[in-house]
Amino acid sequence: MSWYGASWKGRRMAKRIQARRKQQDAMQPQWLRHMPLVVGVAVFLGLASAAGLWLAEPENLPVRTVRVQGQLQHVTTQEVRSAVLPYAQAGFMYIDIAAARTALEQLPWVHSAQVRRTWPDLLLVQLREQQVLARWADGGLVNPEGGVFLPLEPVAAAGLPLLRGPQGTSLMLTARFIELQQALTPLQLNITEVAMDDRRAWRLVLDNGMELMLGRDEHPARMDRFVRAWPRILGPRSATVARVDLRYTNGFSVQWRQS
Repeated sequence: MSWYGASWKGRRMAKRIQARRKQQDAMQPQWLRHMPLVVGVAVFLGLASAAGLWLAEPENLPVRTVRVQGQLQHVTTQEVRSAVLPYAQAGFMYIDIAAARTALEQLPWVHSAQVRRTWPDLLLVQLREQQVLARWADGGLVNPEGGVFLPLEPVAAAGLPLLRGPQGTSLMLTARFIELQQALTPLQLNITEVAMDDRRAWRLVLDNGMELMLGRDEHPARMDRFVRAWPRILGPRSATVARVDLRYTNGFSVQWRQS
């Protein structure tokens, strides 16, 4: 037999074998052909589930350290740790960060808090303490944003300005107090009390004992009138002025001190 004939028979045999394999593959069930993939996915899911169960156990990845950052004068490290401990017990992976932050911000002297995890076992707490601007007449202290907070321990606040007004008006009173104080600072005058009554009429008391009646509206214009009158009219006679009523359209009236 020639070489050409043998080669031709070999090619025919190879084609028959290939056709038979394709026929066998076609007869094989669909699920059996995907068995390696199914097994691989099942193994992966099993490992992932086992890892999740392992991580869910607090003792496997505990929070070992709570680090506190911030310039603190009134909040102690022990207070911070006591606030976050109930949440840290869930472990590093499952601690409720939002709940821990809320617990910290409920501490009287905490203005705001940030909490974050740092691998592998550190809980980082950043705090900003309350800043005190004034006293609130119904009790508590006022921060520069107008928020009222109640410290647990007594605070020496006798020299702070006093804000007095209906419930829910601390934000308005604080903003107006800052605005009016800025107008009086060039005159070397300081406000010691701001009061707003139920009719929304405003009254100021200055550090020289003088009262300013501002009424219910046009406060900036009325304060400007007082500032312009101070150098020549009111300032030189300030020791004898008890009250200045600015609730007029174009002027003011003065009540003198009793001699």
